[in-house]
Amino acid sequence: MTVEFDVGAEWAAVEDRAGAWRFVEGFARYWCEPISARDGCSYEELTDAEHRLRSPLPTALWDVYGLLGRRADLTGVQDPLLPLEQLRIVDGALVFRLENQAVAEWAVRQEDLEKDDPPVVFRRTDGGAHDWSPFLDRFSLACVEMVLSESVLAHDEKRADNRPLEESETLDAPPTGFERLSLPDYPLWAVDAAVVRWFSSPDALLRVDAGDWLWVLGRTAPALDAVRALLPGDWINRPL
Repeated sequence: MTVEFDVGAEWAAVEDRAGAWRFVEGFARYWCEPISARDGCSYEELTDAEHRLRSPLPTALWDVYGLLGRRADLTGVQDPLLPLEQLRIVDGALVFRLENQAVAEWAVRQEDLEKDDPPVVFRRTDGGAHDWSPFLDRFSLACVEMVLSESVLAHDEKRADNRPLEESETLDAPPTGFERLSLPDYPLWAVDAAVVRWFSSPDALLRVDAGDWLWVLGRTAPALDAVRALLPGDWINRPL
């Protein structure tokens, strides 16, 4: 069966910032809802943000806000992309994304703001100030991660679910029918020295947090059921 948008194959073909936005548009079209012209912020709104901040904004930031700055289902389910009017520069970095209980934030360092596609940093904000730490080396890559994560973490019980992994379930290797998504391992903000890892099949996405929690998004409800059958366990939306 031909799959219109195989996440693994499509992501493997991404080479640059423009490719990342094509990936996001394709993913939205075939796994969520297509992106429309009304989903983005205007040139005037982005210009106003630069004037308010007294700072240039990276080209990649202009791109993502202009493409889907108003698409809450892709950017604001769990750890939202901030509205333009809430962008702020603190402790030498432009904060653009905030954990849902405000205990972590993602940013671009001020010295990188003139780069087209700068690296992204993050820090925890609970328990006192912490230094910025590397997250992903390109802003566009961090935005793809955001779209995938917000989609997987969506409160859609028909297509998404999650559960703890048993001690014997390391998932270091792809489950049957899946492949490792060529998205670099990146830090899980909530657990020191822990990483997030992704796997994909033509019909499903798996996200593994710190090796002990599993998230799944099916392209369809039957695809989700197939993952539950492949990886049986105490699924939150269908407990044992």
